[in-house]
Amino acid sequence: MLATLIGFLISLAAAVIPTFFYALAFYLADRYEREPVWMGIVAFLWGAIPAVVTSLFGETVIGIPFVGDPGSLTAAIVESALVAPLVEELAKGLALYAIYKFMRNEFDGVLDGLTYGALIGFGFAMTENFLYFIGAFSEGGFVDLTVLIFLRAVIFGLNHALYTGLFGIGLGLARHANNPTAARRWAIAGFVAAVGAHALHNLGASLSSVNGFGIVLSLVLAAGGIALVGIVFLLTWRQERLWLRNELSEEVGVLLSQAEYNSLVDGWRRSPLLDARKDRSQSQRLHQTVEIAFRKHRLRRLGPAREPKLAGQIEELRGKILGIG
Repeated sequence: MLATLIGFLISLAAAVIPTFFYALAFYLADRYEREPVWMGIVAFLWGAIPAVVTSLFGETVIGIPFVGDPGSLTAAIVESALVAPLVEELAKGLALYAIYKFMRNEFDGVLDGLTYGALIGFGFAMTENFLYFIGAFSEGGFVDLTVLIFLRAVIFGLNHALYTGLFGIGLGLARHANNPTAARRWAIAGFVAAVGAHALHNLGASLSSVNGFGIVLSLVLAAGGIALVGIVFLLTWRQERLWLRNELSEEVGVLLSQAEYNSLVDGWRRSPLLDARKDRSQSQRLHQTVEIAFRKHRLRRLGPAREPKLAGQIEELRGKILGIG
């Protein structure tokens, strides 16, 4: 009884603690305009509960006709590399697409898509890992549990965040597409990339029992995913800094000081948004100023026909900063 309780607590801690720090790191990585905390929590919880439940049901129903010999390698490959990636990315991606479609003011581009997608993925990974850890402990005790924790929480701990994050990147690119057709193509490409990366990892994991190449494939994909996330963060930070430089230059002396402007746009120095936390009113003003810059860029790129509400939103934010109205 004591061993079972310890195994349960270790499984719970190994599922929750690493995932919490991974999710926090992704959330804090947005240098200029972090998403509302409540939306981040909702995204995480969607991945942790509804997406998992939907996936379990979907994989059971859809997988039955395709698995003719349960327990065989062929069945494992079909279920893990074909059925599971499609069903799970649909379940996770539904919430991400809803944010993109209905919360457009909080979805500015690639970094937002990656952040929301990763949070959904981390929620999913937390619940899935816990279920796998409990199963491993039940079947193989502490030895199997330790090995699985190392693999799923450490080596492949970012995988689900990467998969759904790829769809988020596609939606982020769609957000700034010049026309609806291009937007649809970016969104579809992001989803296909998410399913494809997920399928390749699962294929490698399934083949690892009979061929060492399988685990190599999964490891290469995990390393490539981490590198891709790092590159995306660097490129989007650079792009957003350029937006701020271009859109806020005419606002110096009106909405922000020269020193605040320089801190926002010059290199990698500490963002004034972080320093302003001690002053709530200053923090709110700077966040609203950044929002104005992003919306001015979107209006300039897409035009009032595609974004008819942006001009009014910009003036409303400007009025709040200046104390008008």
